[in-house]
Amino acid sequence: MGYIAHHAVIVTVSGYVLNRDQSPQMPDVEGFRESLPEQFRKLIIGPVESITNGYLHFIFLPDGSKEGWETSDLGDTYREQFIKLFDFKYNDGSSPFDGVEIRYGGDEPDAAYIARI
Repeated sequence: MGYIAHHAVIVTVSGYVLNRDQSPQMPDVEGFRESLPEQFRKLIIGPVESITNGYLHFIFLPDGSKEGWETSDLGDTYREQFIKLFDFKYNDGSSPFDGVEIRYGGDEPDAAYIARI
């Protein structure tokens, strides 16, 4: 049966990671997008460049499927993989990658959350 819950990821990337040959480097978001089944590729938006300071933004949009359905489970797996692209942290905990995972609306709006990635 299942229920609807919208689930998305938003990531902002500091532009200094572009064209680096050492860590941290810009993840291969385009390669990741191309590795997905065709129906999921359109859910990754970006890069969108900010107006100032050279940030790049990416969004992995909700899949629209009900929780517990195969499409929703696949979406969860792909979102986790997308998040892992940006998991670099310096020793002090800072990162050139800032992001949030959000769940909102749908059939159980009280189950909404925002988690920093």
